[in-house]
Amino acid sequence: MNPAWWQIEMTVPAAMGEAVEARLQTAGAESVSFLEMGDDPVFTAGQLWESSRCQALFAQAPGREASLHALIEDEGWQPYQPTVQPVAEQDWVASTQAAFPARAFGRLWVAPGWAATPLGAAVLHLDPGQAFGTGAHPTTALCLRFLDAHIHGGELLTDYGCGSGILAIAALLLGAGQALGVDTDPVALRVAAENAQRNGVAGRLQLALPHAAPTPQADLLVANILAEPLVSLAPLLARQVRPHGRIALSGLLHHQEAAVRHAYAPYFALDPVERQEDWSLLSGRRTSGV
Repeated sequence: MNPAWWQIEMTVPAAMGEAVEARLQTAGAESVSFLEMGDDPVFTAGQLWESSRCQALFAQAPGREASLHALIEDEGWQPYQPTVQPVAEQDWVASTQAAFPARAFGRLWVAPGWAATPLGAAVLHLDPGQAFGTGAHPTTALCLRFLDAHIHGGELLTDYGCGSGILAIAALLLGAGQALGVDTDPVALRVAAENAQRNGVAGRLQLALPHAAPTPQADLLVANILAEPLVSLAPLLARQVRPHGRIALSGLLHHQEAAVRHAYAPYFALDPVERQEDWSLLSGRRTSGV
């Protein structure tokens, strides 16, 4: 018996995500989904992670399996370790919605449009799409919990490496007065602007590439990037936090904590590290005018 669907699955580098998605869609894909490597869904955002797992679903048609193998060959996708598999019929709407639940982070909920959330809660709406920023990944979750604990109302926040804008938008929904999102990827900034518009905070969020970004002294600065850039950016990020302001640094693994702590110790009184799974968040209060 013929299967109802065929699926291509492969690991796609961040820089190739948009091009691969566009090619799959022109080849007839009914849906294209990107997931973080630990199976967490990836929502609309700029890329922060080096690669994502791509799944593309095609309706059954004569010669479909052969045509998908030919597509992989023609596009040179063999290094992405693609697989082509038959998929049985199922309720795709129900299964997709089940894969993207609402998630709570203290006062804040991150949810797709169809998910129920408590009445009166602060809700950040994101729907599935390409790239990073659901709150599912431990580093994002650590940062969201930090914001829930430290946003009290009216703060100026900088989100350095903002990607989807999830952290800056979350801060504004929790009561921050203004936010600045900085990212090296123009696509990320475009998607962050779309997410801000959808969540009703576009008027309070400024977005910029690093070379064009203003350098306000923020009450709070969050940087959910990777350990190596965190270390090299320490003097720059420290200058962008006001005296007694707070910083939160994530995207680092446990074994990278010491290097990041050493880089920021001259500028901040650092808190005990927060950890979730293999990942860490280092935070602290600005102490020096250096």
